[in-house]
Amino acid sequence: MAVVSIAVASVIFLSLLRLSVAERSRVDTEAWQVQAAWLAESALERAVARLADDPAYQGETWKLSAEDLGTRHGAAVTIQTETVAEQKQRRLIRVEADYPDRLQRRARCSKQIVVEVEPES
Repeated sequence: MAVVSIAVASVIFLSLLRLSVAERSRVDTEAWQVQAAWLAESALERAVARLADDPAYQGETWKLSAEDLGTRHGAAVTIQTETVAEQKQRRLIRVEADYPDRLQRRARCSKQIVVEVEPES
């Protein structure tokens, strides 16, 4: 009877442990998605500011360390800009943010906007 009780208790304990690990993974993924979304928004703002200073700006890969972000992981953000067809004053900005940047499991957020730029003098 004692062996059966221990076996049942072990099965219950292992099930609860598995459930706990799965929940922790889900919470991490949700937090990473929020972080990636904020990074993508920041990248759009960065690109708009860079285009205001230099209409020839074509983009960059923006690397952020864990220390920069105040988190356990770093991030990588790719910014690309291109002229909108037949509209030389408009630029399409595309950004893609990955958080964390080095793990196989990560969150990715992509955004794009079209902005007007001042002509080069």
